[in-house]
Amino acid sequence: MLVSLVGYFIATLASFYSNMGQYDRLSHLEKTWFPMASLSTDILHIFKTQIERHEDAFLTGEQELADEVNALNSVLLDKFTQVEEIIRNNPQVPLKLADIEKLRLDYTAYLKLAKAIETWADDAIELTPKLQKEIQQHGRQQRDLLVRFTALNKNFSSCFIQEIQDNKTTTLHTTFFLGFLFLLVLLFAAVIIDKVADRLLIKPLATLKENVRSFAVSQEIIEPQETSPSDEVGHLASAFWEMTKDLKSTTVSKKYVDNIIRNMSGALVVVDPAGIIEKVNQQATALFGFEEKELIGKEVTLLFTEARATPLKDIGQLAHWPLKDVDVNCRAKDGHIFPAHFSGSVMDNEAGKVVGLVCVLNDITELKNSEQKLKQMALHDALTGLANRHLFFDRLELAIHEAERSGNKFAILFLDLDNFKPINDSLGHDIGDLVLRNVATRLQNLVRAGDTVARMGGDEFTIILTGLQAEQDAEKIAEKIIQRIAVPFTFGTVTCNLGASIGITLFPDHGTMSDQLINRADQAMYLAKAQGRNTYCLHQEPDQAQS
Repeated sequence: MLVSLVGYFIATLASFYSNMGQYDRLSHLEKTWFPMASLSTDILHIFKTQIERHEDAFLTGEQELADEVNALNSVLLDKFTQVEEIIRNNPQVPLKLADIEKLRLDYTAYLKLAKAIETWADDAIELTPKLQKEIQQHGRQQRDLLVRFTALNKNFSSCFIQEIQDNKTTTLHTTFFLGFLFLLVLLFAAVIIDKVADRLLIKPLATLKENVRSFAVSQEIIEPQETSPSDEVGHLASAFWEMTKDLKSTTVSKKYVDNIIRNMSGALVVVDPAGIIEKVNQQATALFGFEEKELIGKEVTLLFTEARATPLKDIGQLAHWPLKDVDVNCRAKDGHIFPAHFSGSVMDNEAGKVVGLVCVLNDITELKNSEQKLKQMALHDALTGLANRHLFFDRLELAIHEAERSGNKFAILFLDLDNFKPINDSLGHDIGDLVLRNVATRLQNLVRAGDTVARMGGDEFTIILTGLQAEQDAEKIAEKIIQRIAVPFTFGTVTCNLGASIGITLFPDHGTMSDQLINRADQAMYLAKAQGRNTYCLHQEPDQAQS
């Protein structure tokens, strides 16, 4: 009996230290990885919100939106401070403090550039080349920071998931070890008791056996009654009772770990090697619009637009795993398609056999929309929405290449508004801006879908007319433009009368290079102004002008 008690004492110590180690690991998970994953998600969310508010503030000029953007700066920098503090206190975090500090410095530089652009935009009447260059640099920094913030979020989310998986595996191993140890001790005790006990021990041993079975199933046992000092079986039951109390106080249940996974930030989908969904978290059901029971047991390709285009198309060949931040197109239950970042890793059992795949998906619709908005700002005039100078010259080069290949003609119309400056000076810039927007609308309505209308700056516009048969085609369009611009512009009680002077060049009649064509169109426009304005002129060679 004494030997049996010694064995149970050793088992209790082993279980206690094993579970204390597990408790420490989960405490580290709670104090380090969970805050890191949460902070990285907050940083990404705040930065995306800043992008939207800054774009709205830049386009509308509302000071309230600009103040809201500035208020978010301190919030995001405070998140950086919290991340740095966690890294300082936890050297095992796989991220250098210098990298976070570098990211903070780049973000601070981005804020300074954004403030400079805001100041330029408030003071500038039109989109100057210098302001355009500042906007392009701001867009590059914004895209770079967005990618780095997204990578930071994915990195910490992946580490958080891996830490959870490691803890689950350790818990499973500990359970197997303790179960084996307990059974070994019980077997040894049974042999001793079988040799030395008599019929008076049958009932207490049966009770002890029932307690063992109950503990293995539900970790619940019956508290033993008080025994005499000579009752070794009673002492054994008491020792077992104390041991199980220690285990229950130090063991973390699998349900606890499952709750952590269920409430993580990304959409988690666990599939078996055959591609069948085994488990999802709440974020996955919310993202795709399915109930959990609608996904369990279904093929994971249900969540993607095209099964052959997903990272899981070769699920039987796992040599390319793990995958990090792969762009995929997902399909929700209601049929709408959205872009997402996909990350995944393989789960192995103790024998090294693949038992499943852990997949994490994050909706990047907002990221894609932000990229589209930045592209729009870089290539289009902020006031009218027309192509800007950069996009105009790109389209002009394409038109030249296409005309050289096909042998067709195209025309460039260089248009300057007559009487715009007096209107802008007397009625104010607000009316002037309304006039320019309405002129842009009228010009777009007069040309075909394949033609290009651009604002070069101020009240100057250019038009590329493709696929012309003769110069008369361009002249007809010019006449329609002059007639349409001559229609008064009315804004409430304010009426504005404008004219248009237009210079025309034809490819290849008047030149074969972009600078040559646009300069000659500009000269022809000034000739139209010299002839009385509100008219158009074709480019004339010097001998033609003299004649």
